[in-house]
Amino acid sequence: MTLPDPTFDRHGPASAEKILKSVIVPLYEASHADVIGNPFYSSERFAERVRGYCKAPGFEIVIAYIDGEPVGQAFGYALPSTSKWWDGLTTPVPEGFTTETGTRTFAFNELMVVPHWQGKGIAHALHDELLAGRSEERATLLVREDNTSAQNAYRRWGWSKVGKLRPYQDAPHFDSMILSLPLTGPTWDQRESQ
Repeated sequence: MTLPDPTFDRHGPASAEKILKSVIVPLYEASHADVIGNPFYSSERFAERVRGYCKAPGFEIVIAYIDGEPVGQAFGYALPSTSKWWDGLTTPVPEGFTTETGTRTFAFNELMVVPHWQGKGIAHALHDELLAGRSEERATLLVREDNTSAQNAYRRWGWSKVGKLRPYQDAPHFDSMILSLPLTGPTWDQRESQ
């Protein structure tokens, strides 16, 4: 059975704010049901974080749709030269690694797909769609230490772990990963055949 290809909508800060409650937060709730009871992962904290990300330079969100229904989303922004992104590192990295210029690193904040569409290539499609055409040298993301399936997928897509990072005082530790841009690995439309 052939799966339908997703379609994508891109949004900047203003249009993202307009769909925050109707699309962005419901997609988050559907894809994070396993942790949403933890205060750090609550819908309210998520919406607060999204509003903060919207204020960052180069913010962009991509929503994936199948037959007109939103099934996933990915978003991020360019780290400014004054970024505090790396302040939460709890493992050492090479000198200069955390230096930001405003054009060096794209912070890949979130990638999520509703459970029914997980494992069908939608996450890889969103990943590639968001990163395609980015002008930064590299991308970075944080992934939960216990999220083995996401960790494995990111490694297949070319990401490598650089250390542990705790982004907020009340946040858990995450694995910090990095990816060189532009994308050069297998693309989503190869349907995870590798």
